[in-house]
Amino acid sequence: MRVRSLALLLLIGGVAMAAPVHYALTIAVSVDGTISGEAIISSTAPADWPEAVVRLYPAALDRTSLVLTGAWVDGEEVDWESIEPSTATVSLSASAGQTFSMTLAFAGRVPEFGQALGYGTFARSPHAIVLAQAYPILAPWDEGWVVHPVFPWGDAVVADVADYCLDLTIPDGWIAVASGMEEEIAPGRYRVEGMNLREMAIVVLRGYESQAVTAGEVAVRSFTRPEHRQAGQAALRITAQALDVFVERLGPHPFPDLDVVAVPLRAAAGVEYPRLILAGEVYYERYPSDSLFFPMIFAHEVAHQWWYAEVGNDQIAEPWVDEALATYTSGLYFEAQGRFPEILRYWESGYAGGQLQNRTARVTSPLWEFPSGSGYGGIVYSGGALFFQSVRERIGDGAFFGALRRYRREFQWQLANGEDLLRVLAEESPQPLDDLFVIWLGL
Repeated sequence: MRVRSLALLLLIGGVAMAAPVHYALTIAVSVDGTISGEAIISSTAPADWPEAVVRLYPAALDRTSLVLTGAWVDGEEVDWESIEPSTATVSLSASAGQTFSMTLAFAGRVPEFGQALGYGTFARSPHAIVLAQAYPILAPWDEGWVVHPVFPWGDAVVADVADYCLDLTIPDGWIAVASGMEEEIAPGRYRVEGMNLREMAIVVLRGYESQAVTAGEVAVRSFTRPEHRQAGQAALRITAQALDVFVERLGPHPFPDLDVVAVPLRAAAGVEYPRLILAGEVYYERYPSDSLFFPMIFAHEVAHQWWYAEVGNDQIAEPWVDEALATYTSGLYFEAQGRFPEILRYWESGYAGGQLQNRTARVTSPLWEFPSGSGYGGIVYSGGALFFQSVRERIGDGAFFGALRRYRREFQWQLANGEDLLRVLAEESPQPLDDLFVIWLGL
């Protein structure tokens, strides 16, 4: 097995997408948080794979949250080993070009929100069970397995896109919302299907109501508890408006639908998943007191449907590639509202504050150069957005948005990196950009 070290994980070229991956998931969750299931992962090995590496992300913060309980390859039981709580190896013996089907049994317990670590994206409350990365995920391959530690700040998942089919069993009286098209096939049982998903996220809800609207060709739903109905209406409106703006600038939304769900979150205002956005319930409670930050949550997470869900990247080694792009793209929503100077001031203030908190990190720094997350948002998000604004001002809207659309086309459903993005910007620019790369990115 070859697991690449942190030093080697700074990828130089675009990651060649492995052969298509398919997940057939069976998951059951109960009110007390007990979870069990089976993941059948089918793919073709791009190289000789004596072993496969899978990630169990929730176990990084609590080793009892998700564990493997058995493994089979093509129907034969095989050995597996946990090399650390969030990473396991499974004996595979697949040659380059060989297709395989790997079945992994797993179990765990979803902690109560007050006891959960991290953002609360694998946690339960009396009205919501959030199941992000609630199953084994095949690590990406780039001449070696791409495996990083999981940090309490930032996003953890680095994954290839895959097609998913989920059979989900939930408690009676609850409903399910997930990254895909849900169908309730029996009381308490759902079938969910989705194509080209970087991950499958699931939220199980009780006592929620929904509102819906169509933005162009995209079906948008907002899920809130009744006491947050007004804020839920605003979230729905902002999401639809952001979709309209981004589609005009970047091209069609990559998926047929998008759901927005208010749940308890900690240290994060929103979290993105393919076809699904989680937004912190506390911000719904404060609505409409913050007229800038509330819409910023939804505009930013909508932008991630292009930058992360469709065009992926290594969110640990190069978080700026999706976060700075999503932040800048979110600013287009405010520009359409006539509020661009306001968002520019917000970015400038955030970047200055981030630099005071962390004097060594840069926009392009990996996640591990932000101890305890110090300065991360201000430098990567706001500083990165200011970099893109400087490029746009120099080369003009035509070249700038043409470059983003080209970047999207070239790396759709792949894992790109910073060098790929900067190369496209430079090639589409009528003027040199090297000085901006130095000033803003330190390159």
